[in-house]
Formats: sequence, structure tokens, C-alpha cells
Amino acid sequence: MAHGPQQDPIGRGFGAGYAIVGAGFQFAFAIVLFLGAGVLLDRWLGTRPVFTLLGVAVGLGAGFYVFLVRVMAASKRGDDPGKPSP
Repeated sequence: MAHGPQQDPIGRGFGAGYAIVGAGFQFAFAIVLFLGAGVLLDRWLGTRPVFTLLGVAVGLGAGFYVFLVRVMAASKRGDDPGKPSP
């Protein structure tokens, strides 16, 4: 008997892998975005590393928060790739 895409263990594994890769890219993008904003603000105001460091800190915080929200939502749905299908 053929499995559907949600029941196939290999398909579920790829889906979980893509979700993790997507969360990693989102985390990195948040850091780069706030870092760039901090560098531009430092150049505009003439302050050297103040807003760059603040941008990195905010980017890390925002990226971690979004990553945590995605993981909590996935665990609420029950997306456990190691869980056997019935």
C-alpha cells in the first residue's frame, strides 16, 4: 500500500529538514538586517560601533525569538519526525 506525503517517513523527514533550514536562514537574515541598519545609522550619526553593536544584539534577540516561536508552533502541532506513523 502506498503512503501519502504526510504518512511517508522519508517525506516527513525532508519537510522537517526544510523547516529547520528555513528557520536558520530567518535567524541569519534578522542578524544581518539589524547589523546593516546599525552600520548605516553609525555612518549617518558619526558614532562608530554603538549602533552596530546594538543592531547585532537586537538582531540576535529578534532572530532567537522568531526561531523559538517557530519551534513552539511546530511542537504544538506535533511535527515530530522521529514519531512513528500509526
